[in-house]
Amino acid sequence: MGALRLHAHLLDDEMGPKDLARTSVDLDDLSARSAALLSLVRPLLSPDAGTFEEVPAARLVQTLEGLMAGHGSRGVALKFISDPDLPSVRVDVGAIQRLIQSFLYLALESVSRTGTVVMRAESRDSDVALVIEDDGPAGEDPEGYHEQMRRGRPLLCLVAESILGKQGGSFRAERAGDRTCFTLTLPAV
Repeated sequence: MGALRLHAHLLDDEMGPKDLARTSVDLDDLSARSAALLSLVRPLLSPDAGTFEEVPAARLVQTLEGLMAGHGSRGVALKFISDPDLPSVRVDVGAIQRLIQSFLYLALESVSRTGTVVMRAESRDSDVALVIEDDGPAGEDPEGYHEQMRRGRPLLCLVAESILGKQGGSFRAERAGDRTCFTLTLPAV
């Protein structure tokens, strides 16, 4: 990805300065998103419980809200909701943040020009659920995400299942009405 970015100047020489600049920005964005997803491979190959730390679930949401500020497009709402009294979770914070961030990027790409993406954290019995919802394309059925989902979601769902399983949690994808919902559940501390 770095080589691709460094060679952006070799793009179609018939492009005007405006198109070349727009394509260069798109390459930067693609590189950042790919790097976030590729960084999730490390815990899959060598999970190390020594990297886990206790963090308030509400702080995870606040950090993600800061990281995602300015993402999306005009007309797309990106909302973050959490109860400040949520319990803490013990996780590899970097991996969980990059995982959720990757889901948020894909959710933003899946909604229409006037869609909504919501990321919320809530208590569920002795767990904390981190939920990403979007009103993505009609006809998408996350129950069969391995075969049907678009835009990199099948791979991301498999990565999520593996990472959360190694951190004592679980993952679920479902379609409720016209909303796609991804739930990352982690045991509360």
